[in-house]
Amino acid sequence: MRGLNVLVVGAGIGGLQTALALAADGHKVTVFESVKEFLEVGAGIRVPPNSSRLSLSWGVDFSKIKKEVSRGNRFVDWKGNLLLDCPFSDVERTYGAPYYFIHRADLINALVDAARKHEKIMLKMDCRVAEYDFEAPALQFSTGEWVSGDLIICADGIKSAVRNVINGTPIEPQDTGDVAYRILVPAGPLLEDPSMKHFVTEPWAVHWMGPEAHAVGYPLRGGELYNIIIDTTHATDLGKAVGEDEWRSQADNSEVVKRFAEWCEPVRKICGLTGRYLKWKLADFDQLKRWVHPGGKVAILGDACHPMMPYMAQGAAQATEDAATLQAALREHETLFDALKAYERQRLPRAAYVARNTRVLQEWLHLYDGPERDRRDELMRHDNKDNPMFWAYSRRKDWLFGHDAQKLSKADDELEIPELPPMPADKARVYTGTIKETDLRNRSERMRQRL
Repeated sequence: MRGLNVLVVGAGIGGLQTALALAADGHKVTVFESVKEFLEVGAGIRVPPNSSRLSLSWGVDFSKIKKEVSRGNRFVDWKGNLLLDCPFSDVERTYGAPYYFIHRADLINALVDAARKHEKIMLKMDCRVAEYDFEAPALQFSTGEWVSGDLIICADGIKSAVRNVINGTPIEPQDTGDVAYRILVPAGPLLEDPSMKHFVTEPWAVHWMGPEAHAVGYPLRGGELYNIIIDTTHATDLGKAVGEDEWRSQADNSEVVKRFAEWCEPVRKICGLTGRYLKWKLADFDQLKRWVHPGGKVAILGDACHPMMPYMAQGAAQATEDAATLQAALREHETLFDALKAYERQRLPRAAYVARNTRVLQEWLHLYDGPERDRRDELMRHDNKDNPMFWAYSRRKDWLFGHDAQKLSKADDELEIPELPPMPADKARVYTGTIKETDLRNRSERMRQRL
């Protein structure tokens, strides 16, 4: 199909990538965003080759962005001992595109610039959708205005207004048991410290793993900033609890300084440099039955249908793959109904598998010291299906980074999903309820009462 009039709800990464993908094939795309203007918010984002390759094909200009090219994933224990390096030195040669570390605002700006330069794309800000007509299809805005098109793509995030209608039942985000802190610190003090300089000058994504928490750090904007995301369980988080309907809140650094006071020096130093930052409860939900409305003219995309914890660094990348497969499906099929079904058939199992892997990683990253942690450290050294670190098993890494989302699979065997990595032994798992009382949890409760 060519020349469709497509309405996209939401100008986040998924919505903007969808506009670029479909406009590249000659469709007219209007993107509606509820905010009045794009602001510089957020922190770092990792852009892996399965995503950067697609963006480059749609004309996104990364050359103007201050960025880093990832050397790989480095895994370190909470005492600072190196456990494993998963180097990405061959990523561009093997998978056809680089792996970038970028400030989220810079990525959004690059996508917006590409969209505004495209004659087939129109961005409309301060547009709040009040109602959907799924059969027309059409959108009604808070002003009362109706806008109709041939196809509506809802990229309206984890709180999507459309997901429940498409699936015929309420599907609410589920608490994963973790909260996340997104932190940016100036790189200057790190560069001046001989023991910390290499964290900025050698752009690894360093994963510090410890009891009921982990942290991931990497440099941004050509070494101007250092980004760190800290994830910890509710039971050991020292800050004010984030409410059920409150996804983000501000906090000062006292809670992370105290929470990680016994961790290795690099983590302590970075926490000490922190001023204010964003904190929110991590949520996801089980695999959906449907991404496409039965009327065959409305579909959901990105976090609206597959929210995931950030432990795979694939949330935005999977939304970008959604856009690419939608592009391919519309190109290949003669009817919207068939195209959207092909999009759903290919994307739903892949995105669901990636999301399930974040739950597996959550368990392994947050183990207490002991026999199961020792077994994890040994499993990490072997390139096989029992390796709990996704990128350390070549088949899984190739499946993730090498996927061509712009190509529709013709048969079920082309959609083959790798085995999930194993879970830790039940008695060592933090999230099953087996572990009920520990010194860390008791100490955390006493500290919360004093803060």
